[in-house]
Amino acid sequence: MGKRVTILDVAAEAGVSRQTVTRAVNGMGDISESTRRRVLEAVERLGYRPSRFARNLVTRQKQHALGLVVASFDNPYYTDIAASMLSAAAERGWQVILASATDDAVPSMLSSQVDVVVMHYTGSAVRETVGGPPIVYLETGHPDVHAVELDIESGIVAIVDALRERGARRFGMVDSGHLRRTHGNYVPTPKRQWFERAAGDQFVGAAVGEESIADGGRAFGELLERHPEVDAVLVFNDLMALGAVQHAHAHGVDVPGAVRIVGIDGLAFGEAVSPPLTSIALDRHALAANALEIAQILAEADFGRIDPVHRKVRSDILWRESA
Repeated sequence: MGKRVTILDVAAEAGVSRQTVTRAVNGMGDISESTRRRVLEAVERLGYRPSRFARNLVTRQKQHALGLVVASFDNPYYTDIAASMLSAAAERGWQVILASATDDAVPSMLSSQVDVVVMHYTGSAVRETVGGPPIVYLETGHPDVHAVELDIESGIVAIVDALRERGARRFGMVDSGHLRRTHGNYVPTPKRQWFERAAGDQFVGAAVGEESIADGGRAFGELLERHPEVDAVLVFNDLMALGAVQHAHAHGVDVPGAVRIVGIDGLAFGEAVSPPLTSIALDRHALAANALEIAQILAEADFGRIDPVHRKVRSDILWRESA
């Protein structure tokens, strides 16, 4: 994250005081037109973006704005994250702008309208063009960025141990291929890597699908065809796992008698299938609350450059009848 241009940089460039920059930028009086022009030219030249925090000090308002970028709102998991983020932001008096990474206008919109970007998306095209606002990443653990890490691995280890206690011996997975293909080649997700490591020699294989109910069901059927001996299946997310449960029901596969099915997300609509879906539940409220806490720390630092702030949220098993 590069160093943000500050009001002091503009003051030095224009040869004026910080107070004069504030007057020029906010259209206040007690400043000559030539000085105002000189300051605004320095603002343009340096690419200075007055923070909402600084403007609030002038206007005596205290509301900040946060932009949330997710890969897509087609997956209910992201709408649940958005709802949690709106709730957490309201508690702290922040405004929220929601956006999908598929919107070409996202970078310019967020760079001009928000103070902090919370990003549940790692695509470089969006990341590199967001511009001035600091970024807080969700579900990542990189040490050099502000981030709220989601500990899914511990939940996967716990579910494998619990399934073994319930008699499972042959583990398979339905993994995601969405945004995970490089030059046409499937790249296993971290979830699969953690699952394979936890299952060890009892891991029998995997099938890959896109992140939808229909393709989750198709990939589950493919997994059973290739590995009919499988008796426990972890699915990349709840959306795909719903498809797996539906496929099992349509083809007379006994769940959980013949095969146990587990999703990842812990969404409420997991109760809408029969049998209801067991899932590794992700604490979206804690995810949002920690993201807002980091945003508040950034606000207190006038949204300038500070050492990366990290938080971690654990996952838990939500037991229902599919496992």
